[in-house]
Amino acid sequence: MTNIHRPVIVGIDGSPAAFGAVRWAADAAVRLGRPLRITHALGVPGPLQETFDDQGLVLETAMEARRWCPGLPVTTSTWHGQPEQVLCEQSRQADLVVVGSHGHGGFHTLVAGSVGVHLAGDAHCPVLVVHHAERWAGPESVLPSHRPVVVGADGSLGGQQALELAFREASARKVPLVAVRAWQSPATRLARRTDPARVAADLAADLEPLRAKDPAVQLIARVVHGAPVQALLDEARDALMVVLGGSAQAGFGGPRLGPVTAHVLEHADIPVLVVRHS
Repeated sequence: MTNIHRPVIVGIDGSPAAFGAVRWAADAAVRLGRPLRITHALGVPGPLQETFDDQGLVLETAMEARRWCPGLPVTTSTWHGQPEQVLCEQSRQADLVVVGSHGHGGFHTLVAGSVGVHLAGDAHCPVLVVHHAERWAGPESVLPSHRPVVVGADGSLGGQQALELAFREASARKVPLVAVRAWQSPATRLARRTDPARVAADLAADLEPLRAKDPAVQLIARVVHGAPVQALLDEARDALMVVLGGSAQAGFGGPRLGPVTAHVLEHADIPVLVVRHS
């Protein structure tokens, strides 16, 4: 499947939060020039198997998505199987997978409860978890469009992938990109001291190649003394979304996210976009 035909996939379960996630997914599909696929997993144990027995929910949701975004190609699918397994398998041919979480500050139910965590660590493409997405379920709700995109740029390979993905988002949305790199004082006197000037220079060097891609994107470097999780959560308070990288450990459901990504994903109040390094 060519990149241009890779869809944005959104998982639904009939809840208001899932409906809000569809609005984010449709908006992303339009911005990225991708088709939208609306997927409902029935949660029936057993092998993954597509079914046509319960099409009402996905067809109704597709009709709303076409109304929001006229001209957007929309397809639907309904599957027997657990949501995390269905969406993870479909992510092999996707550009982006979107799920919504219910409630405040973390996962309480889902399509998104543990599904968002599983997907962020195991999907084969980036995953957008829209926290308490019920805020955008109504057609009168306006998606945020002018706030900056925040990215955790820790200098790792996963962080570099996150930086590139965040730049794509900022460029498509025509908003600033805020790259955050935190540093901490050594735990003991014998440990090598961190040079804040070197940390800032390294971050500036990582941002430099992006400037040539789209000079119109405003790049803002934030070097913060403190814990990375708190630095990202503080910066994300006024952001449109936060973008983070994961690791590439083996095993479905394994600890692929890393502690910083896992904590921000759990506690952020805004959408979190995760790309796993592979």
